[in-house]
Formats: sequence, structure tokens, C-alpha cells
Amino acid sequence: MKTTVVPAQITTVEDRIAGTLTFPQIILLIIPLITGAAIYSGIPPKIHFTLIKLVLIGSQWLFFGGLALRVRGKIIGDWLILYLRFTLRPRLYIFTKNDLANRDIAPAKLSKEAEQEQTETIGIIEKPSLPLSERIKLERLLTNPLLSIQFKPARKGGIDVALKPVKE
Repeated sequence: MKTTVVPAQITTVEDRIAGTLTFPQIILLIIPLITGAAIYSGIPPKIHFTLIKLVLIGSQWLFFGGLALRVRGKIIGDWLILYLRFTLRPRLYIFTKNDLANRDIAPAKLSKEAEQEQTETIGIIEKPSLPLSERIKLERLLTNPLLSIQFKPARKGGIDVALKPVKE
């Protein structure tokens, strides 16, 4: 029985769609087709060839057709992207020990007086206590089926509460 070895790295093989053209090449050739049709039908005089239209359409075909050519197994558009990434990268890297990013710095211990001041300034918000009669009125308002309650966020982290009659 004859056996063949299947390569493990099959992701590097490009799919050929039409002849020797790959998908990115076909896209690069379709772009001037669509924009050329838009130029031909959109710029006055409409649906007539003029010198300006021919120059615009021809320059697009040359540019995108040039990007679709292959050199050393890669599309020129890919080479252009590699070149632009290389030229636009930063050339000077500065290292400073004074940078606090990604450093584990233990906070300085506060004196007991400073710690008390800090806890006093933070404070704890306590729920205000209402008398029984006020609580009963509030309960009736909240459970009234003829009213609807709406909560809307207000500025500075507050909440606006509105009671509106229910429309039937």
C-alpha cells in the first residue's frame, strides 16, 4: 500500500481563485473597476468619455494593478505594507528607571493621626431615619398602581427620581 506524507504546515498555501490570481489580487483589481464605473457615470458629462475621465481611470488601473503584481511570491501591496510599517516604527527607545508603570511599590505607612484624618474625611453615609408616619406615606406612594417611578442618572453621580401618572 502506497502512503504519502501530508505536510503539517498547510496554512502557508495560498488559494488560487482564477488562474494564478489569489483573493487579495482579485480585490485589488475589482477596486478600480468599481471606482472607474463611478467616475464614468458620476462626473459630468455623464456617460461620455472625456480626457480627464480616461486619465483618472487609467491611473487607478496602473496603481491598483501594480499593487496586485507578484514579486518573490508576495503581492507588491504586501511589500508596501511591510515597508510602511518598517519606516513608521519608532527609531528611538528611551529607558528610564523613574517610570512607575508595572512596578510594585509598597505604599508608605501613615502615622496614626494621618490615618484617623483620612478615615474622618471619607466618612460613612448613614441612611436617614424617617418617622413612622413619613415611612407610611412613602410606602403608599411607592405601591400606588396609578403612579410610575422613573430613575434617571443625574450629574455628579446623583439619581433623579420622578413620579408620573400611569397612562392607560
